[in-house]
Amino acid sequence: MTKSPKKLAAGSFLLVTAIFLISMNLRPAITGVGPLLEFIRADTGLSALLAGVLTSIPLAAFALMSPWAATIGGKLGMERAIFISLIVLAAGVLLRSVPSLIALYAGSILLAAAIAVGNVLVPGLIKRDFPDKVGLMTSVYATTLATFASLSSGISVPLAQNLPGGWRAALAVWFIPAIITALILLPQLKNAAKPLAQAGDKAVQSVWRSKLGWHVTLFMGLQSMSFYTVLSWLSSILQDQGYTPLAAGWIVALFPALGIPVGLVFPLMMSRFADQRSMSVLWSVIMLAGYVGMIFLPQFTVFWVIVSGIALGFCFPIALAFFALRASNTQQAAALSGMAQSVGYGIAAVGPVLFGAMHDWTHSWIAPLWLIAVCAVLQAIAGWYAGRKGHVGDAADKRV
Repeated sequence: MTKSPKKLAAGSFLLVTAIFLISMNLRPAITGVGPLLEFIRADTGLSALLAGVLTSIPLAAFALMSPWAATIGGKLGMERAIFISLIVLAAGVLLRSVPSLIALYAGSILLAAAIAVGNVLVPGLIKRDFPDKVGLMTSVYATTLATFASLSSGISVPLAQNLPGGWRAALAVWFIPAIITALILLPQLKNAAKPLAQAGDKAVQSVWRSKLGWHVTLFMGLQSMSFYTVLSWLSSILQDQGYTPLAAGWIVALFPALGIPVGLVFPLMMSRFADQRSMSVLWSVIMLAGYVGMIFLPQFTVFWVIVSGIALGFCFPIALAFFALRASNTQQAAALSGMAQSVGYGIAAVGPVLFGAMHDWTHSWIAPLWLIAVCAVLQAIAGWYAGRKGHVGDAADKRV
């Protein structure tokens, strides 16, 4: 017996709502750290290098956890795996706020491992539940990530200045939405879909032997490296230029916020192109222009932040869309997502640490900015190959 149109509409609404609620929790616990780095360094005495390590820990945890996320989703079912990850996320947020350097780093690892599960499984949910609306639902996902990443960056400094616990309390507040989301999703677990096929499936194994899969992975990694490096260090750059911590924090918030309007036009742009090669290269080059502008015209840094922020606002949903568009089924989409985020975030984790180290060595931001400019060039090359129409493992895809 087929479902009535009303039941189908209600079911679709619940699925979209679930993706929104899950996505809401996948960035704030991380993006709120950058604007607070100078507060943290002043309180703990961390060097720029060790502060860079702190901002890179989540990315390293993403890299280590992502290959296992698809397997966890396969054994537990994606909904149950995401529910458990939300509980672990809440625990990690609280642990990070305990007055101890060990807790600061350990909590960061725990919450990032939980976020990695959601990062990997949400594209699989989109592929499974919205196979004909990948562009639209990827836009919903990416826009939600951008909105709450921006919100977290923007309110971190005001919270730190006004809450009794200072920067620790400002980071602890993200415990609340994680627990609320878990409680909202709890009644839905009884209707959760059956677990996915296990990782021994040929389609899953094929992503690690696919040139197309590796191009998707490099594009994901390089754009993530740029995003998290800028997010981690932009506030420090701006404060060196004379901006107050509060003003710098709101400018940092602007950087991911530029992805919000992008989400409104991204589905339309996706529908206009037969593949994503030209889009990938175009926005990578515009991102490069923003970084070069910061080097040669630093007096207009805010303008260049807007340029690079808009470009990254497009590059991120393109990378997410690749997980579904370059996969032939739900299992392969989850596996490609796991591979791209594992290796990709491993690449990204190097960025904030190397950026901070280069600043320590040169006492300037010029050399670090050249680092991410070179990454933008490499990203354009990877995007050209990742953007071709096709699937991992098809006749046009070569094995490595």
